[in-house]
Amino acid sequence: MRTWGSLSLRLTALVAFSVSTIYLLTPVALFYLEPDSRPNSEKLAGDYSGALNLLASLKPQNLVIAALRREATGELAIEPTPELRAYAAANPRFRYAVLGGPQCVPAAASDPDVVAAIKKIGDCPLGYGPFALKDTPKPEPWSFYSSYNTPLGSVAFALYGYSFHWEDVIYYLHDQLHTTAWKYFGPTFIALILASALSVRRGLAPLRKAARRLEAIDMNALDSRLAVDDLPSEVTPFVQAVNRMLERVEQGVGQQKRFLANAAHELRTPLAVLRARVEASEESSLKGPLKRDVARMGAIMEQLLASARLSSSGVDLAQRIDLAELAWRIVADYALLCLGRDRRIEFEEREKPVFILGDRRAIESVVANLIDNALRAEPAGGAVLVRVRDEGALEVIDHGEGVQPEHRDTIFEPFWRKSDATPGTGLGLAIARDLMTKLSGRIWVEDTPGGGATFKISLPAAS
Repeated sequence: MRTWGSLSLRLTALVAFSVSTIYLLTPVALFYLEPDSRPNSEKLAGDYSGALNLLASLKPQNLVIAALRREATGELAIEPTPELRAYAAANPRFRYAVLGGPQCVPAAASDPDVVAAIKKIGDCPLGYGPFALKDTPKPEPWSFYSSYNTPLGSVAFALYGYSFHWEDVIYYLHDQLHTTAWKYFGPTFIALILASALSVRRGLAPLRKAARRLEAIDMNALDSRLAVDDLPSEVTPFVQAVNRMLERVEQGVGQQKRFLANAAHELRTPLAVLRARVEASEESSLKGPLKRDVARMGAIMEQLLASARLSSSGVDLAQRIDLAELAWRIVADYALLCLGRDRRIEFEEREKPVFILGDRRAIESVVANLIDNALRAEPAGGAVLVRVRDEGALEVIDHGEGVQPEHRDTIFEPFWRKSDATPGTGLGLAIARDLMTKLSGRIWVEDTPGGGATFKISLPAAS
C-alpha cells in the first residue's frame, strides 16, 4: 500500500524550505524583478543591486581575494591559484586588479587597463559601483569595483568581464552558510523549524486520538462515536463522516442480529415438536439418528440465541459459575444420547469447584457443541473425555482423525467443512468462537496424545 509519509514532517519541511528561500534566494527573486540586470540586455547591467550581477561576481571576487599575497618587501601581489586560472580560462574577457596600502598601489599581476579605469574614479576609490574600461560615457556591464577588508589589510579591487553561470547560484548558497549573518539567522531558523514541528504535532494530536479511539471500535462496540471536539476544521468533516458510517453499520448489524434472534426463536417451536414426535415414535433403526440430528439442530439454535442475547445490552457477563458443575450436567444429558451408539462419555471428577465469570446459557451451548462434535468424531467403542482445569479451562478430548495443523484456524470459520462428505453445517464452531470472544474467553484445538483432537476453552476465573 502506498503511503505519503508524515504530514507533520512534510509541513515542517515546507516551512524550512520557505524560510531558506527567503534568506538564500532573495537575489534570484530580485533578478526576475529587474530585467535590466539580465544578460544580453541592451541597457547597462552594471548596477550592483542587480541579482544576476551579484551572483556572477561573488565567485571571482573570492578567488581574487584568496590569491592575494604580501611580498618580502611588504608590497601586495596576486599569485593566481589553480581555481583562479581555471575561472579565467572559462571566461576569456575576465580581468581584475587590486589596489592596496595608503597610496593604493596596484598589486603585482593586476591588469593595467583595469587599474587605469579605477584611477579615473579616484586615486583610492571607496564604496562600490560599476566602471568603464574604455572611454565610454556610461559604465560597462559586468564590471564593478569595491573596497574590501582582507587579512592583508584594506584594499580596493575591481572585476571586469565576468559572466553568469547557473552554478553560481549553488556557489552563492554555499557561501551564505559561511557568512556572519548565518550566526544570527541560524538559531532563528532552527527555532522556527522546531516551533513549526511542535505546532503541527500539537494540531494533529486530536486526529491521532481519534485514530486510537477508532481502533478500539469492534462489532461489540458499534455504538461508540469519535469525539469532534478540538479537531482542526479541515479534519472535522472527515471524523463526522466516519461517525455517520458507524451509525449506518450499527443499524445494519442491529437488523441482522434481530433477524437472527427472531429466526432462531421461531425455529425452537418446530424443533420441540419434532423432538416430541421422534420420542413418541415406535422403535426403529432411524429413531436414534433422528434424535441425534434433532439434538444437534437444537444445540445450534441455542448457540444462535445465546449469541443474540450477548449482543444485546443488559446481559450480565460476570455471572459466577461453577464450570465443573456446569460441565457435569451437560455430560449427564449427553450420556443418554450415547446409548446405542457404541460410544461412551466420561467426566473427570473434581473435589473442588472451579468458578469462572460469564453467561451460563452461552457457556452451556459452547460446551454442548464441543461434546456433540467429539461424539461424532470418536470411533466406535471409544470414549470422549471431558476435563475441567483449575485455571478456568475445559477440555473435550476425542480419539478420532484429529485436525491437521493447517486447519486449526479455518475450522472456526463459518461454513467450513473438511469436505462435502463431512456432515454438519459448519456453523457450530464458528458460533462457539464468536461466543467465547464475547465472553472474553478463548477457544482452540490441539492434538490428543495417541491421535485425535482436544478442544479447549478458557474463561476468566472468578476470585
